[in-house]
Amino acid sequence: MDDLLADFVAETREMLEAITGELVIWEQNPGERARLDAIFRFVHTVKGNCGFFDFPRLEALSHAAETALGDVRAGRRTADAAMVSAVLAIIDQIAVITSAIEVGQDMPAGSDDTLIAALDCTGSEPVPGPDAQSPAPSPPTKPPENISVTPRTIRLPVELLDRVMSGVSDMVLARNDLARGLRDTGGEPTLDGQFQRLSAILTDVRDAVTRMRMQRMEHVYNGLPRLVRDLSAELGKTVVIETEGGTVELDREMIEMIRDPITHLIRNAADHGIETPDQREAAGKSTTGRISIISRQSGNKIAIVLSDDGAGLDIDRIKEQALAAGLLSHSELNAMTDLAIGDLIFTAGLSTADSISGISGRGVGMDVVRSNIEKIGGTIEVRSVAGQGATFIMHLPLTLSIISALTVSTAGQTFAIPQSCIAEIANGKSPAIAFSQVGDADLVTIRGSRIPCLTLGNILGLTDRRAGHDQRLVMIRLSSGETFALAVDQIHDQEDLVVKPLAPTIVNAKIYGGSTLRDDGQPVLLLDALAIAKMHGLLSASQTRAVHSEDAMADQPAAATCTFMTFTDLHGRYRAIAIDLVTRIEHIAASAITVEGQSGCAVIDGHMLALAGIDGAPIPEGAIFLLHLSDGKSAIGYPVSKLGETIDAPHAFKPEDSDPMIAGLAVLDGKAVPVIDGYALFGRFGARGSPAGRPICSLPDDNEWARTILAPLISSAGYDVTLGREGAADVSIVIDEGDEDIADVPGTAIRLHFDINQAGNPDCGIYSYDRPALLAALRSIRLDMAL
Repeated sequence: MDDLLADFVAETREMLEAITGELVIWEQNPGERARLDAIFRFVHTVKGNCGFFDFPRLEALSHAAETALGDVRAGRRTADAAMVSAVLAIIDQIAVITSAIEVGQDMPAGSDDTLIAALDCTGSEPVPGPDAQSPAPSPPTKPPENISVTPRTIRLPVELLDRVMSGVSDMVLARNDLARGLRDTGGEPTLDGQFQRLSAILTDVRDAVTRMRMQRMEHVYNGLPRLVRDLSAELGKTVVIETEGGTVELDREMIEMIRDPITHLIRNAADHGIETPDQREAAGKSTTGRISIISRQSGNKIAIVLSDDGAGLDIDRIKEQALAAGLLSHSELNAMTDLAIGDLIFTAGLSTADSISGISGRGVGMDVVRSNIEKIGGTIEVRSVAGQGATFIMHLPLTLSIISALTVSTAGQTFAIPQSCIAEIANGKSPAIAFSQVGDADLVTIRGSRIPCLTLGNILGLTDRRAGHDQRLVMIRLSSGETFALAVDQIHDQEDLVVKPLAPTIVNAKIYGGSTLRDDGQPVLLLDALAIAKMHGLLSASQTRAVHSEDAMADQPAAATCTFMTFTDLHGRYRAIAIDLVTRIEHIAASAITVEGQSGCAVIDGHMLALAGIDGAPIPEGAIFLLHLSDGKSAIGYPVSKLGETIDAPHAFKPEDSDPMIAGLAVLDGKAVPVIDGYALFGRFGARGSPAGRPICSLPDDNEWARTILAPLISSAGYDVTLGREGAADVSIVIDEGDEDIADVPGTAIRLHFDINQAGNPDCGIYSYDRPALLAALRSIRLDMAL
């Protein structure tokens, strides 16, 4: 195929991908002239190009569509569903012929006369002429905002972009190697400026090359309106799709790999989720069902939310099918939440459809959706509300080329584990960890949970041993909830690695996800956690769900030492904190953090969490780790840049007076590490933290000012607000203008009045707009409760 013909095929394919969705949207609003003009230009361009290349069949098809659309533009025909279907059929045939041209095959057999005749027979109803009383349609003053202008572009082979990306990555590694050499030899001060400039240029080039591989989500969106239209016709339903976030960009490989999962979810939503028009009308809904897909970028992750306003998941039906398939027992199902039961739809062979159709019902789709999402380092979860619809939430990395990973070693060899599947790391020497064996299988018990433990050296055939206290443990949590421990010899560091394809012989091992080079040029293989779990049979319910035992911790000897968790804070300092203060560790987007002065807060699941450890430090871009700390009465967050490991050491510190937040220096793994003082930490930040059990403040239920003005202030002071005097309360606000008696209200009473002349007079209570006095009173009551 010569270059001109290749350009024709590529250009036609690009226009086909965009115009199909435009045509379906135009059908819903035929008066939108700008969209009609875009469709007309497409068929006109195809017709012109066909004449140049001597493709008479393509020319005849595009000419017929051009004539019909031209009549609509001139007002001689009306656009209805039959006409749009005929034009779509012609565009489908143009796509088939284009594919044949691309691969050098003969044109499809048969004639196109039926397609052209179908187009000629549509839209036959008369249209008012120029002498009729109806006014001529006026063109819009400006095109709709969602009609995008195609930027100037050039076409490059994907292989060339891959070569450039690989070359830039090698340059970065060479730069790092040079930096190490300069550091080892003492450096040359005169070269520092030039080296820093080289580093900055390489970083910019690497970012630019990465962006070159990006494509917009609109490439996925373009075909969805046509898909939903065809499904609606086949199912006898009325369904529309709404998209948002088409400008969000992903790596081109990601775009291709998420196309099929999204398509399957939409087909399922249209078939299973959206009810028939009669059912929707009986339920008080619009007869038109809606499917929505929204894409958002947060740091180096993409969130795709696909939802429908249908009936939601049938939890009882899922239970029946799970029992029938022998997946779970009655007792196991009864112990599960609705959220966990809904997650069973991703199990192979499970389907809630009453019959098998050409669209769904075989139970072989949703497990493939999850599998494909996990292959690219993503996660998927489902949430459902009966009668309101279901929502699927997918979290994906921006690119498959650069990932965050933890490097570990076993038997002297180094490997990498994707950070996205790591829940925790621990030291096998910790007294909080107990190893046991059942037959040939190793188990580890941590904080009352017994989970399978695999030794990496055994998996790779490098060692033959049982897991033990001399190893480090990496807790792997898959997106479906399965957890297991991976025992390694050493844990090194968290790094951003450039992933490259594997050789076929290594792919056959089925436990590696790619290869990479570290900064020192050492080759490293990337482990596939999901493949390892499958290989060792850890994906069955009986083997992967952690077994919680009430006696698990009772059998362990009392620890004479304290367990610490090490980390690197936002200032780059190595620190440790008692593990008893840490309730959980979370990976959050930096955008969720708000900093004001020396302090800050984070929004977690819709709730604000006070943050410690900021002290003016800059918040890095992307995602960071957040330690959730609690003293039993309040909770605060502690953002860190890197996680270390858990280490046991005697609870004996060398005093450190330079920082009031440091309890002292502890010897951890041969290093003197500053330990965070939990007493001082919560003394400083605990008052702004989120109480584990918030006190209750009662307000009069018949006072509008109390509901609209006072309630938000009291809630921000750390109280849960209730209206009315029924039930228990820790504090009750009594307003003078009412007829309540202080003696009749529950809890401690605070009296408010509206006489500004008596502001500051304690005998009259607190002036209603004296904010400092009211907050001080509330704070005093909370302090008394704590003591």
